[in-house]
Amino acid sequence: MTLVQLVNAAALVLVSAIAFWRGRAPERVGMAIVAVAFLVTPLVERRDSWLAPQIGILVVDVATMAALISLAAAYSRYWPIWASAFQAVAVLTDLAFVIDPRAVYRAYYFGNFSIGFLLLGAILGGVVIERERPFRRLPRRSPRSTPRPV
Repeated sequence: MTLVQLVNAAALVLVSAIAFWRGRAPERVGMAIVAVAFLVTPLVERRDSWLAPQIGILVVDVATMAALISLAAAYSRYWPIWASAFQAVAVLTDLAFVIDPRAVYRAYYFGNFSIGFLLLGAILGGVVIERERPFRRLPRRSPRSTPRPV
């Protein structure tokens, strides 16, 4: 395991712990989606040749993007929109690598690790922002308590 992979795994564990400890349902679901993608990706990557098209990773990334877009549509949160956008960049990078593996190998390798950190940052930001929203703690006023115009 390389240093980058160790840092990536540590970040995944840390953000997962924070998301499941302090996050609400959307943050927990989003973290589960990203964690499954992180764990499945090494199982589908082709290691026989690093210049071979990584179709398995492309499939995982497309499924992750679809799940994040569904999460963004289901909840009124900003962070899933950002996470979906970061994942879309990962999918575009996968497609570029499939088209020409030799031209973009370094960009693919480093770009996808960077995008993983951006996804974790979006979820962590969602946990912090959604946890600290002051208006979420105020009780709703009933329509009867507002004065009627005469």
